[in-house]
Amino acid sequence: MKKKLMIIFLVHLQFWGCSYFQSVTYPNPILIADNEQVYVRYQFNEIRIFGFVNQGDYEPEAFIFAIFHRGSLDAPIIQKMFFPGDTLEFMIAENHLNAASHGNLAVLKAIGDDFQQEEISFSYVGKNEIILPQFTLHKVPYYYENQFLQLSDEFTDSIRTDSGGVGLAGLVEGVHIAKIPTRGEERNMSSVMDSTGLSAMPQSNTIKAFIFSTPDEAELYIDGQLKGETPLGILSLSSGEHSFKLLKEGYAPLKKTLDIQSAKKANIEFRMNRLNVLHFKTNEEGLKFVLDDEHEWWDRNIKFHVEMGKHILKVYKNGEIVDEQILNIEWNGLYEYLLSDTVAVSHDSS
Repeated sequence: MKKKLMIIFLVHLQFWGCSYFQSVTYPNPILIADNEQVYVRYQFNEIRIFGFVNQGDYEPEAFIFAIFHRGSLDAPIIQKMFFPGDTLEFMIAENHLNAASHGNLAVLKAIGDDFQQEEISFSYVGKNEIILPQFTLHKVPYYYENQFLQLSDEFTDSIRTDSGGVGLAGLVEGVHIAKIPTRGEERNMSSVMDSTGLSAMPQSNTIKAFIFSTPDEAELYIDGQLKGETPLGILSLSSGEHSFKLLKEGYAPLKKTLDIQSAKKANIEFRMNRLNVLHFKTNEEGLKFVLDDEHEWWDRNIKFHVEMGKHILKVYKNGEIVDEQILNIEWNGLYEYLLSDTVAVSHDSS
């Protein structure tokens, strides 16, 4: 009895071993070509802007105070309502201001009578505080077709919450540009100007960069040099383009080139995708399989290391595509491919 059990056990091992060694292993990991898994969060110094109003003998009901880029007069950087007696005060991240000479425009619109719109151009020179020249109220001797700033039906304070620079967004409802007065001598000509670049004043040639990854303890290379394992602080990373590479066993290598902006601090977060083992099996014959339009095989029993995520599988027979599927690879697993009867019959009959 013992001899019979031993023979059965050995036969089982031999069969299992043959089955295992029949599986071919694809030589290279299959990665997602454009896998955006990087987040950069900048911190900037905040600039305080003060404005003051000489009301004279006038008694406006309120003021709209706004800051614009000289080259982007269709959307304020920040806009807010103030009342007589209030200090006109804004806090703005330094990267929102234009570094060009007189590249920024402060606009004051008094509400309650026909007051002239007052405008002051100013520069940003890297200081933490900007005190604007005093606004003086004047009556309007003529009318614009559109005032520079108009109250929307339901006015709310607004401020840009984006990081400035490329991709500025956040138009405020009811904002218009007035360039040509309908009558009278042309005034407020600062609203008619050539566009200038929206470049923020750089704070420093180097910034503090703190680099994190999910998961931790990934080898970090910057511009080809090993810096250590994440999380890691680089206290003197120069602004400009840098190549980043992260390596960790069991995860897809992550490579990314980032243009690092000048800032007080930058947090850079990388999320690495797991490499899963996909065991692909099929009983179909004469089929060629192509994954992500790049990796192809004819084997009916093959194993891959595949980056977690969505991949496109195309199936060919006699040089013609007969099937296409999206494979969402989330975990290690077995995928058994079966060509649908309808496709197989129609193709074989042809």
